[in-house]
Amino acid sequence: LGNVVLAGGGACLGPNDSSFPDRLRDEVEAIIHTHTPGWRVKVLSPDRRERSYCSWLGGSIMASIGMFHDFWITRKEYDEYGPAIVNRKCP
Repeated sequence: LGNVVLAGGGACLGPNDSSFPDRLRDEVEAIIHTHTPGWRVKVLSPDRRERSYCSWLGGSIMASIGMFHDFWITRKEYDEYGPAIVNRKCP
């Protein structure tokens, strides 16, 4: 947990650009400091406007990868193997 990346619309919560990243860092550090005092967490986050569409950008990049269709999970596969199919198809 030394580095945390925030992206997507939910990461835009708060009254200003840095309120959510700052709060997340403070809360994660509070949990970590119970076991490793002094450990610092670096929260990486683009500005609020970019954060709002990072998930779409990542999905677009994934969809453009030639082997992306190999990772698709059909309903039949999910019914047969359950949630464990995700670890089989996307190691």
